Amino acid sequence: MLFKYIYPLVLREKISGKFNQIFKPSLFGKSIPLEFDKNIVLDLNPNDVGHQNIILNGFYEYELTQLINNLASKGGIMMDIGANYGYFSTLWANKKPTNKVHAFEASPLNLSPLENNIKKNNLSNSIILNPIAAGKENGSIKFNLANEQNQTGWGGISIDTNTNLIEVQVITLDKYCSENNIEEVEVLKIDTEGADTWVIYGAENMIKNKAIKNIFWEENLPRMGNLGIKIEEAHDFLRKYNYTINKISEGEFHASA
Repeated sequence: MLFKYIYPLVLREKISGKFNQIFKPSLFGKSIPLEFDKNIVLDLNPNDVGHQNIILNGFYEYELTQLINNLASKGGIMMDIGANYGYFSTLWANKKPTNKVHAFEASPLNLSPLENNIKKNNLSNSIILNPIAAGKENGSIKFNLANEQNQTGWGGISIDTNTNLIEVQVITLDKYCSENNIEEVEVLKIDTEGADTWVIYGAENMIKNKAIKNIFWEENLPRMGNLGIKIEEAHDFLRKYNYTINKISEGEFHASA
């Protein structure tokens, strides 16, 4: 695609987005190189809106990608909650040989593509794949697959009685870090379609001790409403522990210790 020759990247993102809306081209999703690390290639779903951006541009969510990519240069551990097909996980893991990722993906429909992309980029030793959800309590919870057929990231934790519900295992990040002897996390990236606040609650001990240096999360207001999560709950919780919060873009936030 010619879009990959357009700079700056924010302009590329805008032009390709308009083009995709108007012409809806047929896209090929195999071995797509990433703009922020052209040594990484991903197999993607051409029907997925987010994946279409990666196919056209080599990236998506430019501001968030730039921040995480810069932090990856410093190195350390990343917790990728809602890893999808591995966009952020592979970028982080491939940045430095010592970088590690603990990737969580609760949707069984995404696990095989995620594992494929990890192996495809020879990152099996750097990315630990956890086929479970992270949340505020340990146990199990309902997960809705209703919108997953074409939009790979739209499934999520649910409290309704939809017929497309399955049960998934849930662990708090406090418990996970304790069990795996993780004392410090450089980046916690969360994209769980409305349940991001619950993931943050489940990391309270790590957050209280400033063991998580950077937290990136989203506010999906309709899904949050369905779960009974109030707007800015996560903000208030993190400010209680003296984290500084900045808005990245609409509905996306960064908290730093």
